Parts: sequence; C-alpha cells; structure tokens
Amino acid sequence: MSQDPPPQPVSPSGFPLELNDFRDIVHNAPIGIFTSTPDGRFISANPTLARMYGYLSPEEMIESVTDLAVQTYANPADRVLFVRLIQEQEEIIDHECLLRRKDGSCFWASRNARAIRDCTGTILFYQGFTTDISPRKEAELQLKASQERLQSIFRVAPTGIGVVCNRHFSEVNERICEMTGYDAEELLGRNARMLYPTQEDYDYVGSEKYRQIASRGTGMVETRWQRKDGAIINVLIASTPIDPEDLHKGVTFTALDITERKQAEEDLRHALQTFLTVLNGIEAAIYVADLTTHEILFANRHLIDTYGFDPTGRTCFAALRGETNPCEACPAQALLHGIGDPTTVRIREGKNPVTGKHLIYHDRLITWLDGRQVRLQVATDITPLKDLEHERNRIREQLRQAQKMEAIGRLAGGVAHDFNNMLGVILGHVDMAMEDLPDGDPLLDSLQQINRAAERSAELTRQLLAFARKQMATPRLIDLNEIVSATAGLLQRTIGENIKLVWRPGWHVHPVKLDPTQLEQILVNLCINARDAIGDRGQIAIETGNARVDDISTCTLNECLPGDYAILRVSDSGCGMDQDTMANLFEPFFTTKDVGKGTGLGLATVYGIVRQNSGFIQVESKAQQGSTFTIYLPRHHAKSARSNGTPARESGRTPDTILLVEDEHMNLTMVKLILERQGFHVIAALTPNEAIKRAQEHAGDIRLLLTDVVMPEMNGRDLAAHLLSHHPGIKILYMSGYTSDIIARHGVLEEGLHFIQKPFTSSALIARVKEMLNLDRAPT
Repeated sequence: MSQDPPPQPVSPSGFPLELNDFRDIVHNAPIGIFTSTPDGRFISANPTLARMYGYLSPEEMIESVTDLAVQTYANPADRVLFVRLIQEQEEIIDHECLLRRKDGSCFWASRNARAIRDCTGTILFYQGFTTDISPRKEAELQLKASQERLQSIFRVAPTGIGVVCNRHFSEVNERICEMTGYDAEELLGRNARMLYPTQEDYDYVGSEKYRQIASRGTGMVETRWQRKDGAIINVLIASTPIDPEDLHKGVTFTALDITERKQAEEDLRHALQTFLTVLNGIEAAIYVADLTTHEILFANRHLIDTYGFDPTGRTCFAALRGETNPCEACPAQALLHGIGDPTTVRIREGKNPVTGKHLIYHDRLITWLDGRQVRLQVATDITPLKDLEHERNRIREQLRQAQKMEAIGRLAGGVAHDFNNMLGVILGHVDMAMEDLPDGDPLLDSLQQINRAAERSAELTRQLLAFARKQMATPRLIDLNEIVSATAGLLQRTIGENIKLVWRPGWHVHPVKLDPTQLEQILVNLCINARDAIGDRGQIAIETGNARVDDISTCTLNECLPGDYAILRVSDSGCGMDQDTMANLFEPFFTTKDVGKGTGLGLATVYGIVRQNSGFIQVESKAQQGSTFTIYLPRHHAKSARSNGTPARESGRTPDTILLVEDEHMNLTMVKLILERQGFHVIAALTPNEAIKRAQEHAGDIRLLLTDVVMPEMNGRDLAAHLLSHHPGIKILYMSGYTSDIIARHGVLEEGLHFIQKPFTSSALIARVKEMLNLDRAPT
C-alpha cells in the first residue's frame, strides 16, 4: 500500500515536565509518559503509565521499581536492546517489547523515547511515551492462529484493525468504520488512497512503512486520514506483512486515533511558546535557582542575552556574579529560614560585579514541579535611572556652586563699590596735599606711604570687581597669539629664570572680543599661581587653539553654551591640587599659600574676567601631577581682529564749565576741588534733580557732564539723556565704583560711552577730562 508522508512525530522530551502549567495535560494524557535514569529507575511517570504497570499511583510505581530490566521487562534482553538503540540513535520510535505488570502479568508496549544529555554529552535521563499495544499484538497472534479468531478480534478490538492487499482494503473492523465514518461495505475493495487527504500523505506512509518493514519487520507511521464527513484526524498506523517473504500478499495494520493526543501536544506546544514569549519579552533578567545547591533551573532570554551564555545547570553565584562561593547577601537563606516575612517579595538593590549594572532584585519562593521550594528572582536594570540620578546630583551641585559664586560676587562687588568711594576721597586729597607741599617737606614721605597703601587697596578692590564681573572693560577684537607673544617677556620675568616658559601658539586661532588688559591679567595671575605651585624648578606651558563645544554637560559649573571657542591653556609641573582645594579654587580670599604670600584673589579675578566675557574654565589637576587651566572664550565672527585705534580728538576751545553730579558728599567736594584747581568752572550737584535745575539756571555752555552712575532719583544714563535734549553738544563722562547694567552689560562698556573707574587719582581724572575735551592737543 503506497501512502503519503505525515509530519514527523514529536519527541515527548521536547515538552519540559517541570512546567506547572502543563501538569494537568501530562496527568490526563491517554498514553504513558515517563522519565527514567540510564541505570534503570523511573524518576517521573503519569497516572496512565502507572495503571499500565498495575500500580495505584505514579509515586507507588517510582518507589517500587528500582531496576527496569528486572522488574518491568518480561525479557531483560529487551531492556539491553532499548539502551543500545537509544545510545546509538539518540531517539527510538516504536520500540516494541513485552512488559511485566506489578502482579506478574505481561503486556505488549510500544515505546518512543530519546536521550537527554548535558553540555558534556553525558546522558542524564531518558524521556518518552509508552503505548499499550497488547490488543494489536493479540490481534496479530489471533490472525496467525485462525481467521475466525481474527474476525472476532476485529469486531471487539478498541483499536482499528484491517488488512490491505494490493493497496485495497480486504478487511476492516468496526473501529475503523467508527474512525472513518464509512461502513465496511464502503471501504472493502476500495483503494486505501480514499482515506488520505493528499497524494503526498499517501505516498509517504507507503514508502516509510515498507522501509521500516524491511529493516525491522514492522512499520509504524503517524499520518492523517480524512473522514467521510471531511474532518481530518491524526492516526498512528502500525503495519505487519502477512508473509514477510512475500509482501505482495499484503499487510495487516492497526490504526489508533491520536487526534486528541496530537491536539494535546499542540496545545502544550502553544502554551509553552506563549509562556516563553512572555518571559523572553520581559526587559528583566529572570531565573529560578535551587535553594540549597544554588543550581539555576531556568533562565529567560533577557538574562541569556545579557551574559552571552545560557547559565542553566550552573550555580547562580558562579555564573551570574563570578564568585566561587555563595554570596554573603544571598536571599536564599533569608527565604529558606523565614527571616522577615517569607510570604512576600524580598526587594533589594545592588550592582552586579560582572555586568557593572545597577539592579533591583525581587526574590520570592515558588513551588517547583517536583514539589520542592525554589527561589525565583527578577532583576530589573536601573542603570539609566542611576545615571540620571547621578547627573541630576552633578547638575544640582554645579548650580549650587554657581549660585554660591554669584552670591559671593554680589557681596564682593557691593563692598568694593563702597570702599572705592572712600579710597577715591583718600587718593584725591593725598594727591592735592602732595602737590601743595614743597619738595623736602617731611610730610611728603608720610603722604606717599598713605598714597601707596591706598593704591594697593584700590588694586584689591579692582580684583574684587573683576571677580564680581563689575570691572569696566573696553573689549576689542584681538588675536590671542599676538597678545600672548607680546606678553611672554613680561611673564618670563614674572616667574623667574629657574622656571621654563613654553609657548605653543595654535594654528588659525579664532578671533575673540576681549579687553587686552584683561587677557594680560589672566595670563599673569595664572602664571604666578603656577610659579608658586612649582616652587624651585619646573615648566609652565601656554597653548592656544580652537574647540567646539557640543554638549553643555562637559562644561565646568554648567555655565557654558555650545558653540565655537578659542582656548587658552596654561599647564604647570607643580604640586597639583586635591579635590577639596579644587572645590574652593575660585572663591575670593581662598588660598593655600602661607600668610603674607597671597591674597587669594588671583584665580577669583581670572574667574570673574572669563565669566564677564561669556567664557568658562575647566581645571584638571591631581596631587603631585601638576595642574592645567583651560579657558574657553567664545569665537567672535568678524573679519578682522585689528583695533580701530584711538578716536580722533575733537577740535574746539578749552571747556570752562563742567557739571558734576555725585551723591556722595565727600566725593563731590573732592572732585570739585581737583577740577577747580585745574581752572575749570564746576557746577556741583548732589542729586540728578538738582543737576537739572542748576543746568537750566546756567546761562552759558556746559561742555562736560561728569556724573556718577547709580544715584537716587535718577541714574546717570537717564540724567545724561535728559541734559542732551537741552544741551546737544554736551559730552558725557560716567564714573562709578562698579559699572552696573545701566551703562554696561556685565561690565563691558557699550560703544560710544566713556567711563572712569573709581577710585581714581587726581592726575588720572584730569587726564581723562582733558582727553574728553581735547585740551592736551598741540596749539594751532
């Protein structure tokens, strides 16, 4: 009989017995399902198999049967054959043998099994199905004995039995008719092809059946039949030749409807696939481990992908943490001994030493298929959250530092402003006093000492103003290489001959807009600081270059913006700094130098100048490894970095009237006296409103308005705007202890405005006033 090939039979070992979800399916399966060890012991069985052997339960059978060859095989040689075939072929299909029941009676069985090996190839156990084929065997024996007995068996056999000669049905029993829905008359004499849904199914069954008969005398094939009503059923067909010497005489066959079994297998496969799909789709590492041995019994796909291998069968501490012994903080003991509340999930957080990831672990007890309690762990990766938390803390600390520096700057600026007013009075009166005294007067030396002390105090206030970003600056386009080259000689003399100064100019450095004097301040302060860090002998390197900042997270104090920058880098081979020193580096009056050897304002001044010009600083340093200060100054997009030069002086007659406005009475008196001593006519006012009134009352021209910036009633810029509307030719000169945004943006003077920084000497004031009024020009 030629038949078509069915789908390949599915090995029972493909369905893990450990899954609780499938226990009911295995428990109620109509065929025997077993797992045995290579040395001949059952380690699991379903009720159907137990009943086959005459036991009340699988547990009774497992406990009773300790040697399969002695206790269950009627012929121990069949056990030897079974073991040899499974070792050679890995899988056995339809191994038929006579088995012994508990009561000593025997039955014929067909066994499908395969060997389960570990990663080393060692056979761990056998898994398979056992089908009681005693009815078929009995039917075959009866057929050989007598035709009448065969007909009796046909009628009562629970399994479909038939005979096929020359591919046509010659005998069928009632079970065949029940299975197919045809009457016997409709089947007898008909070609067996009528039951197969496709020619391929029919041809496969025929070829496979005779292949098996040729090799072992009988053939068993899974295939499909199509019932009379069109329904498809799964059938297990076992065929035996009537005359092994003459296959043309036909074959007898048994047909077992395995549709329900196949559906159960398909349901099992689908459930398993669904379960694994869900587990493998979870973005967390999941595994099950034995509480005592710590052996991993199951691992999901996420865990396997994370570690790059399947850890099943290995201990969790070795496979997942690289340890040789169980972890000290292993939750197994806590769960096992009921520390805390064992009925709830135990949650902990930690860093895995193998992957370096921060994880939240959820551990709990579950009951495994064999009844033992095991540990289920779900480990969720929270590394991104940890990184985000770290970044937030970093930004929070940067903001705190920036706010602290800003607060210190406001305080420093306020102190410097008030102090400047007092110093201005001192310097002005000292200058006038020294002018009035004849040469050789003994008071001159004292006044000179007072003047030097006041000037040193004024320098301190200028440094404080620089830190507070309230120092007046007159920026212009400059080339960093040009300024550094011009200052190199001064720097070498400042640091001394014992320290080597290395100058490495960059190529095509971006132009920047900066007051050259401020750049010189930066260089001098950094080099002095480096010199003091070096001590005896060493090297200071100055470099320039360009940089592109794309990520503000790379910027110190989080105060920079992405863009193109010119960089100025000063490195030294000095003693370096620790983290505590670097944390307070730019705070005013912070110094690590001995008393009297530093004011603590050098780096604070650098910081203030850089921030005033929209730049930022990065500092790299380690103890005994030197320090590197990298200053980023924003690129100025201009075609030329050349100065426009000094504005041409105006022509005109010598001014004779100056309107002076100052809300500090001592300053007002002092400045008025200095100007009047130079022959100017001065109209003095303490308030802007008084100045407006005095200007309206004055009949002549007012050539210059010299005004403070911050005053009550009205600021200096608004006062100047008001006076210009009535005196269009008046010139404006602002003076202040600090600039305020009234006339400057962050201390950078707006184009066309003129300013003199308090405190100033009388000579500096006169020079600035004459420059404004063009009085020092050569006579025409």
